[in-house]
Amino acid sequence: MSTNMRIWDRVDKTDTRYTKPAEVGGQKITSLSGTAMIMKATEIFGPVGLGFGWSVLEERFDKGFEMFSGEGDKRFSLGHELNHTMKIKFWFDLDGKRGELEQYGCTRYLYKSQYGTTTDGEAPKKSLTDAIKKSLSMLGFSADVFLGMFDDDEYVNHLKDEQRLARAEDRPAEERRQKQEQHDYFNSVIETMQGAQSLQELKKLHDHAVRRLTMRKDDTAVKRIAKEFKKLSPKFDQESAA
Repeated sequence: MSTNMRIWDRVDKTDTRYTKPAEVGGQKITSLSGTAMIMKATEIFGPVGLGFGWSVLEERFDKGFEMFSGEGDKRFSLGHELNHTMKIKFWFDLDGKRGELEQYGCTRYLYKSQYGTTTDGEAPKKSLTDAIKKSLSMLGFSADVFLGMFDDDEYVNHLKDEQRLARAEDRPAEERRQKQEQHDYFNSVIETMQGAQSLQELKKLHDHAVRRLTMRKDDTAVKRIAKEFKKLSPKFDQESAA
C-alpha cells in the first residue's frame, strides 16, 4: 500500500448495510449514511474532536428560482426559492500531522411542493452532514459510490458477498454457500447459452457472465464460458450462410 493511498485504500469500499436508493432532482442516486461515515472516520483517525473534526466558516441562504401559483390572469408570485449553504473547514490528524480542507454542503430550505410552499427546518443540519460527507469523500471514503460503481449491480452483489463473509459467524458455512451459488450460476449460464437463439444473444450472455466471474476472480469459470462461446458461435455462422 503506497503512502499516498493508505487512507483511500482502507476506506474506498462502502458497507452496503448503510446505503439506500434515493432520488434527487429526478436522478436516482445511492444515499450514504452520515453516521456510518463518521463511524469509519473514527476507526481511521480516532474520536471526533480528537482525531478529526470541523468548524463552520460560513452559513447563508441563497435565492433560487421564483415560484408562481395559478394560471393566466390569476398567476401570482410566491417569492423565490431559498437554498441553505454551509461552508466548513474539515481537519484530521495523521501521524501527528494536521490535515485541513474546505467543503460546502447545500440543502433546499424554501421551495414549492404539491402542497404549496414548504420549508425544511432541518436544512442547517442536513447541510452540515452534506459538507462532512463531501469532505470525507475527498479522502477516499465511499469512493466506490462517488465513482459510480454502485450503478453496477454485479459490483454491489459481489461487495455484499464479501461483507457477508467477513461478518459470518460460521465462515466455512458461508464460503460453502457462496461457492454453491457460484456453481449454480455457472451451470445456468451454460444451459442458457446452449439455448441462445442468435449470436447477439449468445454474446450478451457470454459478456455478462465473464464480467461477473472476473469480478469474483473465478478464472477457471471464465475460461470455460469462453470455451463454450467459441464452441457455439459457428452454429450461427452456418445459419447465416444458409
